[in-house]
Amino acid sequence: MDVLDLMETKVSSFTKTDMAIYEYLKADPEGFAHKGYDELVGDLGISPSSLIRFAKKLGYTGYAGLQYQLGIDLEKRAEHGREKTIGEIYCDFILQEEKSIDQVAIDGLARLVLEASKVHCVGFHLSNLPARFLSVALRALHGVDADSPEYDYLMQQYRNDETIIVLSVRSGEQYREFLKSLSKLSDGERPSTVLVTMNPRHALKSYCDSTIVLPSAESVGNERIAIIDNMLYMMFNEMLLTRIGELKV
Repeated sequence: MDVLDLMETKVSSFTKTDMAIYEYLKADPEGFAHKGYDELVGDLGISPSSLIRFAKKLGYTGYAGLQYQLGIDLEKRAEHGREKTIGEIYCDFILQEEKSIDQVAIDGLARLVLEASKVHCVGFHLSNLPARFLSVALRALHGVDADSPEYDYLMQQYRNDETIIVLSVRSGEQYREFLKSLSKLSDGERPSTVLVTMNPRHALKSYCDSTIVLPSAESVGNERIAIIDNMLYMMFNEMLLTRIGELKV
């Protein structure tokens, strides 16, 4: 509870002098927080001891402690009330992803990548860029045989020791027939398939061996969703690449 709220809980016990301090603080909290001791006492027309007693009634050892806490509380209120910058919005979502993503799932995918004879990273439209980046980084950083096949070349023969990572933000309709056909293969023929998405109810989940769900970016507004979706995918890529590096040591 901050100073302004705390005062409201104590107001019934205030003396006439306390009420004068209370009304002054309530009317000009910024002034109270930043004015010097002598100036404040002069403005209020009270004795220094009255100001100290008021601070102690609120639970502080003295005026300085009350003034210091009030300054902190006002900064927090100002921070809470202002609109977040674009940079803060992006940082919030990156931190959210880091905290909410299933680390066990990341670990499992990292091991799958290291065990695969080849890794195929696929993404359509806005997911294409992070899929391409992932394939390049796997090759360059960890020597993994990886590629990012174009949509037209997906319907080719895959082996059961290969892994396909599908990045699909929402529906992934273009991959339905492809993944459906793979799911019908026997265990000795079917490659491992992992879906990475922002949609926990993604229609392709039933056709994939596992699914990793990233936080949704819908709350930031339609004009920013595409940018944040790609940022989250790139963050996911970084987390996966880091975990692969740790397992190789």
